[in-house]
Amino acid sequence: LLSHPPTTASHMEEERAELAGEIAKHLLMPMLIALPELALVLVVAVGFSLQPLRRLANDVGNRAADRLSPIDGTDTPREILPLVERLNELFAGIDRALQNERRFTADASHELRTPLAALKAQAQVALAATDHTERQHALEQLVVGCDRATHLVTQMLTLARLDAGGGLSLESLALRPIAEEVLAAAAGAAIARGCELALADGDARVSGDATLLQPMLRNLVDNAL
Repeated sequence: LLSHPPTTASHMEEERAELAGEIAKHLLMPMLIALPELALVLVVAVGFSLQPLRRLANDVGNRAADRLSPIDGTDTPREILPLVERLNELFAGIDRALQNERRFTADASHELRTPLAALKAQAQVALAATDHTERQHALEQLVVGCDRATHLVTQMLTLARLDAGGGLSLESLALRPIAEEVLAAAAGAAIARGCELALADGDARVSGDATLLQPMLRNLVDNAL
């Protein structure tokens, strides 16, 4: 008969610990090898997925202040496309605002040329006048011209607000009072050019905006002169 060593509780505990160690070794070793590789794969994948965002950041960062052309979203991932669309809408809005500003500057320089010339003419008349009555009349006309220039600036600011989307206010208007005011403002330029301004009898009413009709008539008269 063969005799077997007695199985004790301590011996069973040692075997259990060895078995647990072997199991842990076989489970952890693949993880220790795979985790660095997985981390490397994640870094490469995240870097690759962020390339479109980096290109977008570089495009926006390298743009000049006056470059407001839309961003090309042909190769843009679907997740970033809403951001590109919002940026293009922002660029379009800034471009419209700049265009309105340039147009306002051009219109203001054109509209103010006539009243400023009239003010200069009245000032020259006042300086050259030898008669007190003549000088007083020239000074009064100078004040009237300043009022007209102030009114014109107010109109130009109103036009700027309309360009910004303020809307139009249409009403029934008599053209004759508007035409009289325009011809009065252009009288100095007409005299300097040897032209005669006359307003025929009659009247007409239109549905329009006085703020827009007056500069329109003034442009017609300036072009005629």
